[in-house]
Amino acid sequence: MTPDAPLSNTWHSKATFYLAVFAGALALLNLILGWGFGLDFFLRVWSEYPAMVPGTAISLLFGSLGLIALHKRSNPWLVRLFSVVIASDVIANYRLPIFQVMPDGMSVATAMACLLVAVCLWSRTVRGLSTLARLLPKTVGLSITMVPIIGYLYNSEALFANPVYTLMALHTAIGFTSLFVAFLINDAEVGWMRILAAPELGSQMLRKLLPFLVLVPVGLTGLALIASNLNYVSADLRASVLAYTMILMLVIAGFYFAHVINKTEQRAAQAEKLQRESDRARQVAEVALERGQKIEALGKLVGGVAHDFNNTLSVVLGNLQLLQADPDKSAHPVYLTEAVEAVQNAAELTRQLLAYGRKSRLEPVPTNLDDLVRKTLNMFQRLCPANITVSTRLTANDLIVELDPVNFQQALLNILINARDAQPQGGKIVISTDAQEMGREQVAGFGGAEQLLSGTFVSVSVVDAGPGMAAQELSRATEPFFTTKPVGEGTGLGLSVASGFCRQSGGGLTLISEPGHGLTARMFFPLSPSSPNVATETKQQPTEVKPSAHRILLVDDDEKVTRVMARQLQLDGNEVEVALSAAEALEIMSTGPAPDLVITDMVMPGAMQGHALAKEIRARFPGTHVVLMSGYDSIRQRQTDGTEWNEPFLQKPINWILLREVAASVLSQTPKG
Repeated sequence: MTPDAPLSNTWHSKATFYLAVFAGALALLNLILGWGFGLDFFLRVWSEYPAMVPGTAISLLFGSLGLIALHKRSNPWLVRLFSVVIASDVIANYRLPIFQVMPDGMSVATAMACLLVAVCLWSRTVRGLSTLARLLPKTVGLSITMVPIIGYLYNSEALFANPVYTLMALHTAIGFTSLFVAFLINDAEVGWMRILAAPELGSQMLRKLLPFLVLVPVGLTGLALIASNLNYVSADLRASVLAYTMILMLVIAGFYFAHVINKTEQRAAQAEKLQRESDRARQVAEVALERGQKIEALGKLVGGVAHDFNNTLSVVLGNLQLLQADPDKSAHPVYLTEAVEAVQNAAELTRQLLAYGRKSRLEPVPTNLDDLVRKTLNMFQRLCPANITVSTRLTANDLIVELDPVNFQQALLNILINARDAQPQGGKIVISTDAQEMGREQVAGFGGAEQLLSGTFVSVSVVDAGPGMAAQELSRATEPFFTTKPVGEGTGLGLSVASGFCRQSGGGLTLISEPGHGLTARMFFPLSPSSPNVATETKQQPTEVKPSAHRILLVDDDEKVTRVMARQLQLDGNEVEVALSAAEALEIMSTGPAPDLVITDMVMPGAMQGHALAKEIRARFPGTHVVLMSGYDSIRQRQTDGTEWNEPFLQKPINWILLREVAASVLSQTPKG
């Protein structure tokens, strides 16, 4: 096993090395100048003091060499060899006759210090020791050697009278104290040495107080001893003065610690208060920024809608005025055709806005996404020029998602057309599908980024080789009416509509781009639990149905809407009544024969809305059919009592042909009541 790595190039490492060299130098001076050349100072410092015997000097020297070997990261077996030499030296001093003939000898305290040095050396070559096992021999050794140093300082006769310390020389105590301090510093990352050496505030205060805590008791005790020797004070008064002085010292230290800790806590509390205020201000700023972004997006939306609708209304109004004023009857069909087309364009714009705001009615069905992508590409081939290559990597053949096929095709076409327009000089488009696990990834949302729920999603990626987008353009790409195309070549609703459809379908849209590296648009949809073979075709195209006469009740609070629809249904031979609220409709049905069909708006004045009216009609008039209509559809309205209703639905504005076909189709079926 290898020794623990030393703390090289730090004050710990340097202090360890110099203290070990100092202890080794003391031992060499004792052996060479003291025992070799007979210089008494290097043996006993003072003629009345005991001498450091050769055995003690040898143990001190090998302890110093072992610590230096640890510092230099020498072979651990060399360190262990020094440890064994020290232990053998102690045994020899007590067992071999050659050491017994000397007038001085190795005291019990010295032997204990030598053996503890051997233990410290050996333990440093063993990994996995507990903190107590690493710290205890060093701390005990330091305690053993500090007592005689203080005793020599006071010239305590009691020290020499004690059998444990009788023969310990002063430089023996100094040498081993240096050695144990070096061991503690070398292992300063554990135990109480770690607290002393730590950079935190508490350790800094302890290091400042430590000299005070050590030197003051030593100084006071020395003064008391001098006073006692000179008979200035009695023993009882000396004890009282020492006790009071120690109490005073500890109280001063306690007050100092309390003062520093109080200041620290006050600064921490002030910093925490400032942090809370900063966080609160940041949250307010973020909310204001988000609100401002939404208001800005809404302002652009309103401005764009006003612009497009004003153009549409200009076409409608102009053609109707021409129809009213132009005496040339042959031109009237042209005026009517252009007015109807303008209205249809306005209806398409409304559907796009509802998709962006996630309010459009979707008819999700289990769908094989790869099949739907292929059908959309067939449509796109008519719009794609020959200088753009379209390739596919469709790998989601057996995966089913629940989405509205018509709206998906519109969203994908919007993205494909953007990819086409980004490459007017030619290029390539790659369409791919795959499935992957996602965990709250950010996607484009209204007024900012939103997160997907975790789960399995099927993605459709469209990658072009165009110029790409800068980060600022990319962050605004899904805003309504934002476009990088020249004026007159784009409405700015393509990506915003696609984003709204994806989020309304439970998924999302992400855009990845760098200038000069094209754009990657990915639509994500949650994987359906449906079996792969339950995928169905898209909505069936309505077939022409011959109108027949029936009793129909129209329920809508807008009299102009009911007036137009009533005229259309009456021209088809139906008998039509009108109600402006759900309560009025129930009253009409209760006082007269029940109608064959009720067509009701979803949102009306009063407590009862369209779904509640449909539920009441099925309960009270099971022979009556119900069709719902609205300018938008709210999922919450469709789940008012936890049940998903499936009445046929008409999206306003309602085409006369579609109204006739839906009415005829519903009336040909058996009522659901």
